[in-house]
Parts: sequence; structure tokens; C-alpha cells
Amino acid sequence: MTNIYQFQTDNQIYEDASLWVTRLDRGLSDEETEALRQWLSLSPKHKTCLLEMATLWDRMDSLSVLSELFDPPAAQPRATAPDGKRNLGRAVWAVAASALVLVLGFNLLVPATFMQELTSRQPLQANTSTSNTLYETGIGAHSTINLPDGTKLLLNTNTQVSVTYSDHERLLVLNKGELLVEVAHDKQRPLRVQVGDRVVEAVGTVFNVYLKDELDFDVIVTEGKVHVKPMADKTNTIANATSEPGVIQVLGQGEKLSARASEPVAVETINTAVIHDRLSWRDGNLVFRGETLQDALNELSRYTPESFKVVDQRISHVRIAGLYKAGDVDGLLVALKENFNIDSSRSSEGVIELSLLQ
Repeated sequence: MTNIYQFQTDNQIYEDASLWVTRLDRGLSDEETEALRQWLSLSPKHKTCLLEMATLWDRMDSLSVLSELFDPPAAQPRATAPDGKRNLGRAVWAVAASALVLVLGFNLLVPATFMQELTSRQPLQANTSTSNTLYETGIGAHSTINLPDGTKLLLNTNTQVSVTYSDHERLLVLNKGELLVEVAHDKQRPLRVQVGDRVVEAVGTVFNVYLKDELDFDVIVTEGKVHVKPMADKTNTIANATSEPGVIQVLGQGEKLSARASEPVAVETINTAVIHDRLSWRDGNLVFRGETLQDALNELSRYTPESFKVVDQRISHVRIAGLYKAGDVDGLLVALKENFNIDSSRSSEGVIELSLLQ
């Protein structure tokens, strides 16, 4: 256990704390209780983050188990009732109060950008009929989100998705970027992803959605099955839109749907190797297998604030192959120079110009 957590980043600790809050909410087994005890003992940050995430998700009532997992402050003796029994209620609230002070102080240590992301989210409320949260990543970043129902979201670079839970559905609206969803099974509340002018509906499955622009997106199913339905009116709610009759595409494992403006929707079967390459961003990589230089640059530009310009059209159709770290612009430029004799120069405006080496 120690080997797993000792090198964690702050983001990873927050993700684990969020997952523990969801487990506490539904109740811990004896094995999970011991695992949580060990996790909390690894670092004071774990206790701090757990309380912060419980507050953020409005799950403080689920932390009654902390009376067993949190030791009281050494300088604060446990109160004893007249009958000789420990007053656990006071001890627990004393510990919670001291930990909350740590949470408030910890805000000063967390990077400002990360705290801004946390405070911009609206917590999911389990006790209300509808709840909403917004998640987003910056350019070159990716993130893993564990939702309270057990659904897992992987957000790629420059992605924004809103999550709305109600009694009847789990709705994700992909505003921009790329999202992989590992859906927790719940027949009573199907999970739907609104992307462009369509809705992707699943109950328990794994699929990837990449939104290039409003009418240009891909859906890849890696496990299970999804239904892709058109939205007749974008002003309708998802509940209304998905009930309207229309063409429904059924995608199974290994199938990809491509929607392009002014073109018919296309569905194709792709093999496991291609899917792995296409989703290599999950490991921070980009894999090219014969894409043109222009297409490769378009993909790389998603992970960096720099832009590219091919000034020599003779090289725009050069085919690129290989594995590159996402956002590693210099690594790709070196490879282009060594393998294709393509030179590069950076302008003061942050534009990288590419041409044949003279």
C-alpha cells in the first residue's frame, strides 16, 4: 500500500479522496475500512483532502466512521462521561474541527489554478432531484474524475463537460474536447452524453467521445453497447429529445461512429490495435501510423499553446509514424529534422514554421 501512494501528486490524492467519499456514502466493508485506515495513515494530506472532498460533495454525514479512523489530538484528552464511558461524540467533533482548520490552511498551499478549478465546480447533491457539476482541463492536461455513482470520467486536453444527475438520468454535456466514460451500471438512470447534435446513451459500458466542433465528432465503443440518437431541437431537454422518433445507430464494442458536417454519419469497425493507438492519450502519448504531417500537427496542436504553419507545401503530405509524448513539441521537431530533413523556426508570436531544410 505504501509503495502505491508515497509518490502521489496532489491531483491523485484528491481523486482518491473523492473515491473514498463515494464508498463511505454507500458504506464500507471491513476490508475497505482497513484499506481506508492504511490510506489515511500514509500522509496527513490524505485526512485533510478526505474532509475537504466530503465538504465539497456535501457528504459530511457519511463520515461518522471517522470516529474510528481519526485519532484525537494528542494535546486534547478524551472527555469521559460520569458513567466512565468515553464521550466519543465530542472527541469526533473536536477532531473534525481541527481537521477543518487544516483544510482551510491547506488552501494557501495548493496551486492557485488547482484551487480555482475546485471552487468553480458545483457539488453534486444526492438529496436533491437535480444536481450539476462542471469539469474542465487546460491545454496539455488530462484528468480522471470519479463520480458518486461509480462512473469514471477521463478528460483529455482542453476538455469541458457538465454533469447533471437527476432521479431519471445521468446527463453529460460535452462542450469541447475529448472524454472517455466508464459507465457504472444503473438501469433506472441511463447515462447520456450530449455531443454536437446527437445523444449517446449507455447503461453500463465504456466509450470515448471526441468533439472537434459542433458538427464534427467521433464516438468509439471499447466495451458494451451504446445508442446514438439525433436531437431534433437543441433547445429541448435531453429527456424530451431522446424520446422523439429518429434514426438510431447502435454501436457495439470495436465500432466507431464519425459525424461530419454535410456528410452522412458513418459507422465502421476498427481493430483493437487502432483503438489502443487512438486512445493512447490516456497514457500521455500520441501514436501516428502514417498520418500526413498536417494531420499530425493538427493533433499535436491540441496539447500545446503553440501553433504550426507549413510554409513549404511540398512537405504537407509527408507521412508520419511513431510514438510521441503528448505536448512534446521539441521531440517531434527533432524527429522531423532527423528523419525527413524538415527544418523548423519559432516566431515571436509562438508560431512554429516548417519547411524543407536547405
